Amino acid sequence: MKTICPTPILVVVGGLIVVACSLAVRGTAGADGDPVRLPGAKAVIDAAEYPSIQAAIDALPGTGGAVRLPPGVFEVTEPLRIAVSDVLLEGAGTATHVINRNTEGKSAILLQHAGAGDTREAELWRIRLANFRVTGNERSGHGIEARRINEIFIEAVTVSNHGGDGIHLHDCYEDPRICDSLITYNKETGLNLVGCHDIIVASNQFEENRDAVRCVDGFNLCMTGNNLDDHLRNGVVIENTYGSVVSGNMIEECSGTAIVLDRDCYGITLSANVIAHNSTGGVDLRDAHGCTVSANTFTIVKKDAV
Repeated sequence: MKTICPTPILVVVGGLIVVACSLAVRGTAGADGDPVRLPGAKAVIDAAEYPSIQAAIDALPGTGGAVRLPPGVFEVTEPLRIAVSDVLLEGAGTATHVINRNTEGKSAILLQHAGAGDTREAELWRIRLANFRVTGNERSGHGIEARRINEIFIEAVTVSNHGGDGIHLHDCYEDPRICDSLITYNKETGLNLVGCHDIIVASNQFEENRDAVRCVDGFNLCMTGNNLDDHLRNGVVIENTYGSVVSGNMIEECSGTAIVLDRDCYGITLSANVIAHNSTGGVDLRDAHGCTVSANTFTIVKKDAV
């Protein structure tokens, strides 16, 4: 769309001469006068025009696209399922609130290949969730469950009060990113990373989950700039994981231990964290080798700092 001003016009307003423009608006149209669609453009689905959020998601073609969620409160009893690659599901901030009413242990949102297999052939790529709130109940499952989603990106999402994990990533092998989110009051782990690789966990807030973060059977966790507070068990638990860094985090008032390394962890650096008021310990190297613990601050740790 272009606006042009080809000819100046003199207009008298209240005794003043004002130079104005004659405006012509030009759009791009085909020979029949219909607008020309941008080549390569994918679908943008307005969920407000569909009877349910799932119907809007199902309207996406196999090549993916964007689903825009309007402000409002939306109750679900079955998981919202995304089963194609290259999808954006985006709301209007916390004004978009998805409530999981399921009481049979099912997740609120499930990202999984339509074949539901557990092999490399059942992988999806590049799904992003952003700018909405999702809550559950004590008998619901995970808030967000992703199975074999490569390059998953979860940003600015509030995930609270689920019976399972807040966010559960299973074999999301390539480059998962969880940023700028609020993950609170989930009965199990706030963020549970199982079999993930080259992971970014940055600038999130975790409060009063069972554990804040678990990284199991993974590689290359980069966890920095997060705030962890009031967890019912441990802060960060890393097991059977190689080559990671946990730095610049605030880990406070866990009922258990702030950071636990277990089951053959190696090549991990724990540095520049503030570890305060944790009940049973600061850093527990249960089964770890080739690791560095440096420049951390330990305040009122009731048992062993390290």
